[in-house]
Amino acid sequence: MFGANFYVYKKEVQKMNDLIELKLITREDAECLHKLQIEAFMPLYEKYQDDATSPAKESLETITKKIVEDNSDFYFILFNGKRVGGVRVKWHNGRNVKWISPIFVIPQFQNKGIASAVIERLFEVYSFDTIEWRLDTIKQEEKNCYLYEKCGFVRVGNETVINEKMTLVEYTKTCKKS
Repeated sequence: MFGANFYVYKKEVQKMNDLIELKLITREDAECLHKLQIEAFMPLYEKYQDDATSPAKESLETITKKIVEDNSDFYFILFNGKRVGGVRVKWHNGRNVKWISPIFVIPQFQNKGIASAVIERLFEVYSFDTIEWRLDTIKQEEKNCYLYEKCGFVRVGNETVINEKMTLVEYTKTCKKS
């Protein structure tokens, strides 16, 4: 069955869930979201120099378009009432396959269990119709890969080389329906 580590993890996620809220973002919040996204992704941009896909390089106009799209929900991540990041859930061709893109926490709040608690919360919020979750992450960022695997995602093997420093890998998580 499950080991003791699973129960400790679940207990810690529950504790974090008590401190975390997801607040739906509106068009009026675009500038704040844009600033948070740049703050969160700039260290990765500086490391990988990814002009093509880095969220740190997205324009305010692009972010605003994502906020108002019909096929997605964009949330602020609130930790103890403070905006510390964001997460977007999107879908195509029906609602039963969801993508997390992006999810981010600003540097001073990283490595506190916030992202894993947010992912668990998303699993609960969207449980009514989701059969599969998908996301991409940077293969070279081992902590990110570990986070997603800890949350039940499995690397599916598809890789996209962005540049000589960076490769994106795909992850999926199949939801069990009763």
